[in-house]
Amino acid sequence: MSAPGIDRDQIARFVDAVFSWCDGLIPLRGLPEKGVTPVPSNDLRWIPADASAPEIIATAARAAASVGRAIYVIPGTVGNSGEGRAEHVRQMQALVVDLDEGDISAKRDHLIRNLGPATLTIESGGMTEGGQPKLHLWWKLTEPAEGEDLARLCRLRAEIALKVGGDDSFGSAHQPIRVPGTIHGKYGRKSAVRIISHQDIEVDLAEFAALVAAMPALTPETSGSAWFDFNAGSKPAVDDVLTTPVREGAQDDWTRFQGASAAIGYYLRQAHEGRLSLDEAWEAICGYNAAMLRPSWSEDRLKAETRRLWQRHLERNGPAQPPRQEAPTGPLDCF
Repeated sequence: MSAPGIDRDQIARFVDAVFSWCDGLIPLRGLPEKGVTPVPSNDLRWIPADASAPEIIATAARAAASVGRAIYVIPGTVGNSGEGRAEHVRQMQALVVDLDEGDISAKRDHLIRNLGPATLTIESGGMTEGGQPKLHLWWKLTEPAEGEDLARLCRLRAEIALKVGGDDSFGSAHQPIRVPGTIHGKYGRKSAVRIISHQDIEVDLAEFAALVAAMPALTPETSGSAWFDFNAGSKPAVDDVLTTPVREGAQDDWTRFQGASAAIGYYLRQAHEGRLSLDEAWEAICGYNAAMLRPSWSEDRLKAETRRLWQRHLERNGPAQPPRQEAPTGPLDCF
C-alpha cells in the first residue's frame, strides 16, 4: 500500500467548517509524533484565518510528513502571534468531540441519535485496541462564539466527552486537534487523517446546549468514564470534590458536570448502603449544588441527574439497604 499523501481539498473543507467566520490568527502546531526517532523539532506558526490558510497548512503538512511531525491546530483564533493559552482564544465557530477509545461506533451512534448529524466526521488516523478507527465529530455553529458563549462552548465539549467517554481535555479552549488531509504517523506507521462525512449542517449554540443537557450518558462500561462510576478510578478524592468550588467554562481542575456527578454518586452510595435516608442524601446533594457549583444547577437538572444515577446504581447493585433510622417522610419524587 502506498503511503498517504497530503489532501489540500480536505484541509480546505476543514478550515471552512472550523474557521471561515473567525477573525484573527490560527495557532498551527507541528508537533513530534510519538515513537518517531530522531525526534523532530516543533514547528509553531500563527497564520491568518482567511483564504490563504489551507495552502499554508498543506505546505506545512508536506514538510512535517517527511520528518515525523503531526499537524494540529487550536480550533479557535487568537489576536497575536505567540499566544496559545486558553485565555488567549477569542473566537470558535465549531464544537468537537474526540472519540479515541472503547466502542467508537456505539458512541458515534449515540451522539448522532441525540444531537443530530455532525457537520464533519473525521478518522483521526489511529485505531482502538478493538480495531475501530478513532473519530472526531464536529458541529459547525451558525455564528462564532466569543466571551460567555465561548466558555459555554468549551463547557459543552467537556460535558459531551464525559457523557460518551470522549477526550475530556477538550473542556479547555487551547486543546489542539489533528487536521484532516494530513498524516498520522505514530511509531512511523503512516495513515491518513481524513474526512469520511461532510454535511452542510449548522447548529445554534443555545439549541445545541439543550440537546446536550437532555442527552443521557452512556454506561460506564461503554463510556469508559470513571466520573459516572461513583468516584471509582484515579479521579480526585471525593473530599476534594465535595469541598472545592467549581466554576462554569471548565476553568478549574474539573468541570461542574464532573463535580456534580461525583458528589451525587457519593451521596447516593451512602443512601444505598443505608448510611443516609434518601431524603438526607437529596438534602446533601442540594447543599453541594448550592455551595460548590458556580453558578449552581437548576433543581430540575439536579433531580434528573440524581434520578438517572440512582436508577443505574439500583440496576447494577440491587435493592438499597434500609436506612439505619427511618426518615420521617417518604422518599422525594426524584427517586
